[in-house]
Amino acid sequence: MLSKETKQEVINQISERFKSNPSVFVLEYKGLTVKELENVRKELKQTNSELKIVKNTLLMKAAEDTDASQLNDLFVGSTAVAFCENDSAAAAKVFVKSAKDYELFNIKGGLFEGKFVSLEEIETISKLPSRVELIAQFMGLLNSPMTNVLYSLQNMQTKFLYALEALKEKK
Repeated sequence: MLSKETKQEVINQISERFKSNPSVFVLEYKGLTVKELENVRKELKQTNSELKIVKNTLLMKAAEDTDASQLNDLFVGSTAVAFCENDSAAAAKVFVKSAKDYELFNIKGGLFEGKFVSLEEIETISKLPSRVELIAQFMGLLNSPMTNVLYSLQNMQTKFLYALEALKEKK
């Protein structure tokens, strides 16, 4: 059993995480083996997200006066909370994949950019391209006009040289 000071410290840490992370997902892990839970954590770590298992009463106290207070109804049973620092869509992909891989792993809901989202909305978010994919698409869009201009200049140069060659042969 945790001492009162330790509990308060945990509440303060979780409360700060709720305030600093715009996306938080609440999951049920009851029945998962330690190895399965570790696999989920490893995949999450690659997305700069962290999975925490904390008592529901401490989660409710930590959620007070934050956007996460919308999640109080989800803090029932075996609850794990995932804090997503950067790429929430990538974390959502991990959760949806894990829910398919492990039938005992359930997504309860969460906050996405400060707004409550249900399981269906999390599944929709998981279908969005990740941050890296979006950056790659954007760079491709930026690169496309420059490539077209370069191709046009090369084409004009080639046509000009053909015209000069034709003029030379004519004279």
